[in-house]
Amino acid sequence: MLPSGSAAKECRAAAERGRAMRRENGLLRRLKTATRWLSRAPVRTAHRFEAEARADVAAFTVHGRRAQVALRVTLGVLVAIAIAHALGLEMPVWAAISVVRVFQNDRTATVMRGLERVAGTIGGCAVAYAILKISGAHAWVYMATGLACAAAVYAQAVTRYSYAFVLVGFTVPLMTYHAVVSPEPMTQVILMRGMEVMVGVCVAWALDFLTSPARPKAKPKPLYAGMDAIFMGHALTVGIAVTLVPVVWTVLHLPGFEQTPITAFIVVGAAREGIGWKSLNRCVGCALGAAFGFLGVLTLDGSLLTWALFVFAGLFVFTQIGFGGSVVAYTGIQAAIAFLLVVVQEPIPHLDLDAGVGRMWGVMGGIALVMLVGLATWPIRRRITERLQPRASHEAAH
Repeated sequence: MLPSGSAAKECRAAAERGRAMRRENGLLRRLKTATRWLSRAPVRTAHRFEAEARADVAAFTVHGRRAQVALRVTLGVLVAIAIAHALGLEMPVWAAISVVRVFQNDRTATVMRGLERVAGTIGGCAVAYAILKISGAHAWVYMATGLACAAAVYAQAVTRYSYAFVLVGFTVPLMTYHAVVSPEPMTQVILMRGMEVMVGVCVAWALDFLTSPARPKAKPKPLYAGMDAIFMGHALTVGIAVTLVPVVWTVLHLPGFEQTPITAFIVVGAAREGIGWKSLNRCVGCALGAAFGFLGVLTLDGSLLTWALFVFAGLFVFTQIGFGGSVVAYTGIQAAIAFLLVVVQEPIPHLDLDAGVGRMWGVMGGIALVMLVGLATWPIRRRITERLQPRASHEAAH
């Protein structure tokens, strides 16, 4: 018979082995579940996307509501490009993209949303200026930019003024990373990027106000909706990914470092919406938009008229998908953005293949970075959700 002390030690060891075995079995079960999901989910997602895309293509029209919305957005983009070009702004493409991202096809809330958009742009410029003024080394600029984007992404999910924070999140990296890669003075970069975004925002605002239908006024969101554990995880992904953009490009000596502002812009939008169904929409949309854009780069003859007609045709197709209301609408938005990044270059209508390739490298790099960071942070994000979701539910109940 074993002494009582030895027996207790043996019992504790057996209990520890049992707990370790249960943990191992639980890990194996989760691994098998994840493996089954990874083997089946992509196929189901691809089939769903194919069916929805076919239905959306069948609904394409040159008249009716879808065509009218697409026509308004397309003309708004061309007007924004023309204004930015006439003002001598360096990158009219940001004015064009701002129209696509800001237009809502809703006149009822246009004034309030317009004010939020303008405030968000100005706020983003102010935050970027403060980061560049206070932060000396580039590393501090990167970290401060990532933190600002994370805060903006989280704030847009839990506050009433979500549009303002969306614009802050897009504007800050656009300013700071352009200032890092540009030889121009900081104030010049911020002024140029701010004016480009503001031109697009104001055009979309006017477009909404003058041409969009009125809709029933929605009940206003609470000023603060309470803690959101899921979006806290999204904010973590945004902060890490935006911070890593210039670091990855520098350490790995990737081409197109001057396009890191575009990469950061894509990162904020992609991480804000998570990875999953929208990841497929995002990848397909960017591929379609870039392919059509490079077709123009290789075939257009340098005429302003042919360039304008080509841009009009591409935007009309992509915005009809993007604002058509289907579940593949995000594909159209991403296609329009990628298309604009390729075909809107200065001096208009000049098109340079290397510049287009560099911009697309930035876009695809941003998408890949978001997916990798999202997968790497998934255990942490799940732990955040598990820990904070019950607390948020308790606070909401009381």
